[in-house]
Amino acid sequence: MSKDNQVKFSPKLLFFYGTLTLEHVLKEVAGLTDTPILRKASITRYTIKLWGPYPALVKATSLETESTVQGKAWLVCEEMQMRRLAYYEGRNYRMEEVEISLENGKKQQGYTFVWDGAPEDLKDGVFNPGRCA
Repeated sequence: MSKDNQVKFSPKLLFFYGTLTLEHVLKEVAGLTDTPILRKASITRYTIKLWGPYPALVKATSLETESTVQGKAWLVCEEMQMRRLAYYEGRNYRMEEVEISLENGKKQQGYTFVWDGAPEDLKDGVFNPGRCA
C-alpha cells in the first residue's frame, strides 16, 4: 500500500477503569514524556468483574442494566500510543465503542477495553489498584 492510500490515525477518547486510571501507569504504558491529563468519566450498561486482581469490564446483565462504572477518560492522540495500550491490555481484552459521560455532563463516543476471555475466569469483587500498580 502506498503512503497516499494509508488510513490516517485519528485521535480517540478512551475510557479506563483499572490500572490505566493511575497517571504514572498510563504515562509509562503509553510512552509519554509528560503526565497525562485524565478526566473523571463513567459509562453505563457495564459492570466490573475481577480476573485475579485485575478488573475486567463486561456487559451488564438484564438485572444490572442501570449499572454505572466510574473511571477516567483520556484522548489518545497517536497511533503508537494506541498500539502500546492494546499490547498492555493483552489478548483477553478487546476494544469496544461506548458512550462516555464526562464530569462536565457531556457525552462523547469513545472506546474502552472489555473482557474477551473466558467468562468462567472472572469472579465478583472490588478492584484495588494498590494491589496491581
